[in-house]
Amino acid sequence: MLSSAILSSMHCFASAARHMSFTKAAEELHLTQSAVSHRIKKLEEQLGFKLFLRFNRRLQLTEQGQGLMAVLDQSLGGLESAIRDIRQQEFTSTLSMAVPHSFARCWLSERLGDLHRRYPKMTLQVRAQSRSTDFQHEPVDVAVYYDRPDRSGLHQHVLFGEMLVPVCSKDYADEHNLWQNPDGLAECLLLHDETAWQGTGFYTEWQYWAERAGIDPLAVTRGFVFNRADLAYRAAMSGQGVALGRWRMVAPSVRSGALVVPIDAFVEAEQCYLAVCHPDRQEVPAIKAVLEWLDEMAHHHLEKLAQEREALAFEPA
Repeated sequence: MLSSAILSSMHCFASAARHMSFTKAAEELHLTQSAVSHRIKKLEEQLGFKLFLRFNRRLQLTEQGQGLMAVLDQSLGGLESAIRDIRQQEFTSTLSMAVPHSFARCWLSERLGDLHRRYPKMTLQVRAQSRSTDFQHEPVDVAVYYDRPDRSGLHQHVLFGEMLVPVCSKDYADEHNLWQNPDGLAECLLLHDETAWQGTGFYTEWQYWAERAGIDPLAVTRGFVFNRADLAYRAAMSGQGVALGRWRMVAPSVRSGALVVPIDAFVEAEQCYLAVCHPDRQEVPAIKAVLEWLDEMAHHHLEKLAQEREALAFEPA
C-alpha cells in the first residue's frame, strides 16, 4: 500500500503535470513555488524515478511521469464517477412536494424533465393543494406557497414575486373593445379565484388589482368564481370572460396565443412564491438539491419573462 506521504504528494504532481509549471501549480494549491518543487523532488526520491525533465523555462514529463499521469487521470475519473454515484444514491428515496394547483400546471410540470436528468434515481411525488402544509404530521418534504413571506418557523426562500394583469382570449378582447381600454372591463364577465391567497374572499384579488391600477370603482362582485386559478385561466382561454392573470403563470399561454394581455396594467402582488421546508431538514441532501433546483429554475424563468413582457404588443383601442 502506498504511504500517506506519497499519496499526499500525488495531488501536487497532478497539478504540476496539468499546468506543466511549478509556479501555476503553486497558485492552484496555495503554496510557494519552492514548496511545490520540494514536494515533487521528494516524491521522485520516494518513487525511485524522475517525473519531470527540468529545462530553463519549461518542464517536460519523463516517460515514467507520463505513465503515472495516465494512471492518475484514469483513477481520478473513476473516483469522480464513484462520488457522483454515491451522491445520486442519496436521492433514491421518494421525495414529496406540495404546490398550488396553478403552480403545478402552469410552471412546475414543464420543468420536471430537467430535474429527472440531474437526479435520475429520485422519485418525486407532486401534490397539488392550496392549503398550508403541516410538516410535523404530513408526509411532505418541500412545499411551494403563493403567499406573503412571513412563514415563521419554516425554512423559506423566495423564488420570485408576481405581477397581476387581466387576460382573456383575443376574440373576447376584440368583441368587448378591451385593447388599452380599462373602462371596457365594466361590460365584461370577470373570472375569479376564490382563494387567491390565505384568508382571502372571492373577489379580493380583482379588488386589489383595480385599486392599484387606478380603475376604481370596478364592480368586482360579479362573474364566475373558481376554486383554482388555472380553471379561471382555462375559462378565459375559451372566451368566457376576463381572468386576473398572475404573469408568471399565464405567460406561457400568452406566448402561445391562447391568452392575450389587452391592457398594459401590470400590478405588483403582495404575495410571492416561496419554497419552504421544515427547518430541521433543510440540509437533507435530496431536499437541499430540490430547493437549489427550484431556485435555479426560478432565476432562468425571471430572465425569460422580463424579455417576454417587453415584447408584448398592445393593439390600439
